[in-house]
Amino acid sequence: MTYLFEILSTTIMYMVFLSSSLEMKQPKLCVNCQYFIQPTDSIKNEFGKCAKLPYESSKFLVDGIVRNDDFYSCSTARSCQSLCGKNAKEYRKKYTRKSMKK
Repeated sequence: MTYLFEILSTTIMYMVFLSSSLEMKQPKLCVNCQYFIQPTDSIKNEFGKCAKLPYESSKFLVDGIVRNDDFYSCSTARSCQSLCGKNAKEYRKKYTRKSMKK
């Protein structure tokens, strides 16, 4: 009886270990980030901009007006490690539980 219990507990521990190691972490998507600027002239989110990562444009230096063109595209920001990168180091969740309760 103890032998059967030992086999059963070992099998359960192995299954728990296997299931936890197989879990894949969901990537942080730009569309779920609070800095995501949805494109107005296009229906595709792949052309969205990142409000967290502006760059100095010559237009801004002339008149001081911030435009949507003055931000890096999300695809550029995520492909460059010095900006946001693959791991989304500048990512902030758009919705939190507090904001959803309102």
